[in-house]
Amino acid sequence: MGTSEHTEMSSAITARLARIEHELAAARRDAMRWRTGTIILGAVALAGGLVAATQVARVEDVIRVRRLEVVGEGDKVVMLAQAGDTGGQLDVWSKGGANVVRLSAGTDGGDLAIWNLVGKPVGGLFATSTGGRVEIGDVDGTTLATFARGEEGGALVLNGSGNNASSLRAEAGAGGAVISMRRPGGELGMLAGVAQGASVLSMRNQAGKEIVFAGGAEDQTGTLRIADASGNECAAFLAVAGGHLTLKDGAGAVAVSLASAGAGKGGAIEVLNGSGAAAILMDTKEEGGGRFMVGTLTGAPAFMAEANGSAGTLAAYMQERRVAAIGGGKTGGLMNLLDTTGQAIVVAGAAVDGDGGAISVRNSHGVQIGRLGVDAAGAGELAVYNASATMKKIIEAPTAAAK
Repeated sequence: MGTSEHTEMSSAITARLARIEHELAAARRDAMRWRTGTIILGAVALAGGLVAATQVARVEDVIRVRRLEVVGEGDKVVMLAQAGDTGGQLDVWSKGGANVVRLSAGTDGGDLAIWNLVGKPVGGLFATSTGGRVEIGDVDGTTLATFARGEEGGALVLNGSGNNASSLRAEAGAGGAVISMRRPGGELGMLAGVAQGASVLSMRNQAGKEIVFAGGAEDQTGTLRIADASGNECAAFLAVAGGHLTLKDGAGAVAVSLASAGAGKGGAIEVLNGSGAAAILMDTKEEGGGRFMVGTLTGAPAFMAEANGSAGTLAAYMQERRVAAIGGGKTGGLMNLLDTTGQAIVVAGAAVDGDGGAISVRNSHGVQIGRLGVDAAGAGELAVYNASATMKKIIEAPTAAAK
């Protein structure tokens, strides 16, 4: 190869290298421009995104979803908000996965239900068509207490724990208030209430028989009745003109009656026999004295003791007629024996015409036909009269011989 050819080849190579170097420099400048443009464009896009995000946060104040879940450890749902058939519903779960609280919209309003960790209902607050209801449950889910709007006002129901437990119900309204207590089987054990100015207390045995009744009437008087196991009334306390106690036998017949006769009038006690007739009677008379009577089978007096003023009288009767009487008079004691017609046939007592005693025997017409007494000297004297008492014969005591 000649010198000229070598020179031409070197020039060509040099020119090619210069062109390549120029192209590389141009490519480097283009890459720099693209990089700078990309950075500027990214910055603008980021700024635009931030501006757009800021604008969305200011405009979207409410997040609207159909179901919102809040999860805890292990992505387990611990709270759920969703729409139900009757409105919104919010459920809360425990860490162990038990649904323990539910707040929801029901058909009559808001409802709040609380369960324990084993899924048993232990509490609740519910809106009803008549008002509200609060429930408290046992650990096994049975309802122990209910507070609710009753038929006319507030109502309370308390139940014992377990299946075989008693219960209590209280309800108040415009007409009054009632409290009832029931046995485990549901039988009514006690009832108390007030209504229209009156009050009532009723107790029943396990057979359902009312054994105690206490009431207050509209006139503000009280009544108490006590019955036996079969429900037969045995005793009654009333407020009639004062206190009144009645004791009855098992068949319902009155056996004893204790009563007040009224303010300032004393009282009375009456014991009746099986026929309902007065066997014993004790009372006070109008003037304040006492009276005691023992009656016959029919209730007629057999014996009568009574106070007459400052003295007393004891009388015996036969066939409702007085046949004997002992009393006190101005001069002392007095005794009368009478026939069946009521005529005094024997009169004995302190003499009114002298010192000492006297016995008078009379016929059926009441005429004195014999008299035993004391004369003026203090000696005995016996007088015998005819039927009309117009003639008499006197037997006197002998006198001592003169010295």
